[in-house]
Formats: sequence, structure tokens, C-alpha cells
Amino acid sequence: MKLVATVGNDKEIAMAENADVIEIRLDLFDDFRRMSLDKEMILTFRKVADGGKFEGSDKERVETLKSLSDELNADYVDLEFDLPDWAFDFDCKIIESYHNFKETPEYSELERIVKNRRGDFAKIVTMGKSRKDVEKIVKLLVNHDNVISFLMGEKFSFTRIMAAYLGSPFIYCYVGERKAPGQIHLDDAQRILRILR
Repeated sequence: MKLVATVGNDKEIAMAENADVIEIRLDLFDDFRRMSLDKEMILTFRKVADGGKFEGSDKERVETLKSLSDELNADYVDLEFDLPDWAFDFDCKIIESYHNFKETPEYSELERIVKNRRGDFAKIVTMGKSRKDVEKIVKLLVNHDNVISFLMGEKFSFTRIMAAYLGSPFIYCYVGERKAPGQIHLDDAQRILRILR
């Protein structure tokens, strides 16, 4: 299990020195400068529909990710599950993600996304509203390998830590500003893990 710091500017990169992995949210950078990091790197370029700020075409977005992933020797790219097959041609590992900011769909729908993934990892992140939603996430993590899954929302931030104990390879954290509802600060996640260990 690795702690991921999601960053949206140069200042946050500097604040993420204690993270195992840095997720570069390209859509949040005003002026992304090419850089080399001494940590594992996830490149993410979120469109507006998936909680990001990029408003261009999928083709432009994927081509930018391909170019930068090669140039920066990225370890992972994060691609949305609804992209066509041609988008999944990368020389690094792929996190195929599904985000739902309104609800947690039925387990069968979430499992279908996991089973049909083209990436190395499936990332299922949905808005939590009830204990039933927690059950769906637990079932995904227990029944499938290489799954990253947790619930958004302040009441469900514990699922980010819980997921790691059920096999999720990453815990997504923030430094600077939160990027999603219920996200845990990197320092707090480290403190919680120290206590639980």
C-alpha cells in the first residue's frame, strides 16, 4: 500500500515530500513545467465531467498524456473507463477510473466496470450516502485484485484508509487544497496508519 499525494501546482509538489507516489493533476496546473521527480508518478488529466477542469477533446487529452508520460517516464497514467480502446496504448501502467459524484450505483454495475477494465488497475470512486454503499466498496475490494475503491464525502473518509486494509494499493491524500470531498491530508493519513499498525 502506498500513499499518493494529489497535487495541482508546483508548491504542492514541494509539500508532498513524504508521499510514496505523486499524482500530477495536469488539469489543475496553470503552467505545468516538465520536471523529474524522485518518486513514482501518476499523470492524470481530468475532464470537467469527471471533476476536473480540462474542457478540450479526449483526443487532445490522451495525446498530451502520452507525450508527457514518455517524456517524464511516468509510472502510471489515469484514464477514464469510458474512453475508447485506442486511448489505452501506453508504455506505463494504467489506472482505469470511474468517478460518480452523485451516488454509488448498484454493485453489479461497479463490478462490470472492474471486470471489463483494460487497465492494470480499476479505480472506482463514488459518492457515499449509506452503509450499503460501504458494503459495495468492500465487496469490490474483497472479490477482485488490483482494485482501488473508496467513497467520497466527509462521513465516508474512513473508507480511504479501510480500503488499504482490504487490498487497495493506494491511499489518495491531499497536500495544500483538497481535490475531492472527504480526502484526507497526507500527514493525517500517515498518523492514522502509524496508530493502526
